[in-house]
Amino acid sequence: FFLLGDPWQEDLSYPSKKQSMSALRECVKKLTEAGGCSPDEAGKAVNEIMSGEADPILTASFLTALRWEKVTPDIVSAVAESMRSYALPCKPDLKEGEVLVDVVGTGGDGFDTFNVSTAAGVVVAGAGGKVLKHGNRSNSSKCGSADILEAMGANIYVDGTQAAKVMADCGFCFLFAQKFHPSMKHVAKVRRALGVRTIFNILGPLTNPARPSVQLTGVFSKSLGPLYIQVMKSAGMTRAMVVHSYEGLDELSPAGPSYAWLLDEGKITEKSISPKDYDLPIHPLSSVQGKEPEKNKQTFLDILDGKKGPCADFVILNAATALWVAGIAKDFKEGAIKARESIESGRAKKVLEAYIKLSNSVAKEEKKDETKSILHTIADHRAKVVMETAKAFPLPKLQLCSGVTPVLQRIEMGRMGRGKIPDIVALMAEIKRASPSTGDINANINIVKQALIYAKAGASVISVLTEPKWFKGTISDLRAVKQAVMKLDNPPAVLLKDFVVNEYQILEARMSGADTVLLIVAILPLQTLTHFIGVSRSLGMEPLVEVARESEVEIAIKAGAKFIGINNRNLKTFQVDMTTTDRVIKLIPKDVTVAALSGIKKRSDVDHYHSVGCKAILVGTTLMRAKDPEETIISLVAGKATGA
Repeated sequence: FFLLGDPWQEDLSYPSKKQSMSALRECVKKLTEAGGCSPDEAGKAVNEIMSGEADPILTASFLTALRWEKVTPDIVSAVAESMRSYALPCKPDLKEGEVLVDVVGTGGDGFDTFNVSTAAGVVVAGAGGKVLKHGNRSNSSKCGSADILEAMGANIYVDGTQAAKVMADCGFCFLFAQKFHPSMKHVAKVRRALGVRTIFNILGPLTNPARPSVQLTGVFSKSLGPLYIQVMKSAGMTRAMVVHSYEGLDELSPAGPSYAWLLDEGKITEKSISPKDYDLPIHPLSSVQGKEPEKNKQTFLDILDGKKGPCADFVILNAATALWVAGIAKDFKEGAIKARESIESGRAKKVLEAYIKLSNSVAKEEKKDETKSILHTIADHRAKVVMETAKAFPLPKLQLCSGVTPVLQRIEMGRMGRGKIPDIVALMAEIKRASPSTGDINANINIVKQALIYAKAGASVISVLTEPKWFKGTISDLRAVKQAVMKLDNPPAVLLKDFVVNEYQILEARMSGADTVLLIVAILPLQTLTHFIGVSRSLGMEPLVEVARESEVEIAIKAGAKFIGINNRNLKTFQVDMTTTDRVIKLIPKDVTVAALSGIKKRSDVDHYHSVGCKAILVGTTLMRAKDPEETIISLVAGKATGA
């Protein structure tokens, strides 16, 4: 009954114990005993650190052994990509011909100058650029980019979707690093304890979650210039410039020449740049010193109001360069003219005012809009895509298909292929490459190998995320998983995890080998839900019906649901409330099989849900990021409940 494509080519071999060892430990061993590690090993070590599973002692050893001043471009690229994969997503919609710009410095140069990169970003936007500036609070100076924008009245805590909307409307938005890189909390304590520069001190400008296509970056050390420009080339940037002034400034200096490394059409060159190349006067660094946020705010406003002087020329110098990098100016002198026009015309000031207003209004709009969430956004998108697909590729009418693994029977078995070891609840192990809340989870996962690990470790159900845009899945993933596990004795059931809004998805799921499908009450009217449950059963599948609040239970029961999953995640805020299952399960009849979904990380969570009546749990991100998924599965569900 499958609609099969080309034979699956991935390696289906089972991972060895050696492969399941700590990647961080192995990397530290290589660094200390062999004097170096590969980019892949460094990237996997940072994945372990970002996941929160790393031993702090190993983390400290890694950061000490991997000296920032000795790393190669390939190592930095791998580590930056790992860090970016744990960042919250930001995907701006750009029109044809538009490029995304960032103007950013590493900080740490010790000069404490005015916030020139932030001001330059606003001026670039006023000249027609599209800027998503990545930045943070001050670490060593008096005022960082986050500090000055917050002093201006901006809401610096916008998320990726909000930032994209703000930038689309006014040309500029700020991406607060602490907001977009929550996994950095796992290394913060170790970095503070070490008190020295580590590789993380050079990663900030290289980890903008919006992935700009062009960038102007200042670095605190001349040695970082060649490294940075190679990393930017590897990241696929079309044009970029890295600068470091002769005095040591991590910006283009108003006081004299600066070193510059240029990337243009794949070619890297090095040159020296001076304010004279822009027809700008020379000013001593003492004339552009930074102050506290409120004073820097006033300096910024004075510049936008047309006040001339050293700080204004400092901003024009860096904005002009960014305009050249973005292709808006043909050379530095034209860049300076366009930057000055952006200020004198009032366009730059309008950008700043609009950004401040919009950054606050998008947050208020979200609070007012209680019905529109990421769930409904994804569902609306899927409805359009599926409708187009159904027209282009109509499916034949299906009768009841043979070969279904009955999901409820599979859950009731209570044993999952580990001989004499019973499970306190059935495990639904999930495969997902990414999610809206965390961004990339494991984008390059070998899904067949992962599915076989889950199946051989005893999963009753393998849930496969097939939504492409936000979760980076495909229906082909489900086919591949089914082909792999159906060869096993006592195979797990395979669940289509998608935002089902069209009968076509149910038919396609069954033709692709699904044994059950997810139906979400929040996006389906009662009549549609009832119909979809009937269609699923006619194809031999008992669907999993998801509820997230008490009011949705009544709808699920009226529709005839016999298998209900309780989602502990609030899809408006992405916060997980583990007590949701406790409240909702009380309303569900005893003859309905219940599964707890989302946020399950440790054995105590499993024991608790078993105690309140759940017969299954779904675990996704925890397994996708586990060093040893098999051991994690055993630790979660094998044997009797703790204390029983």
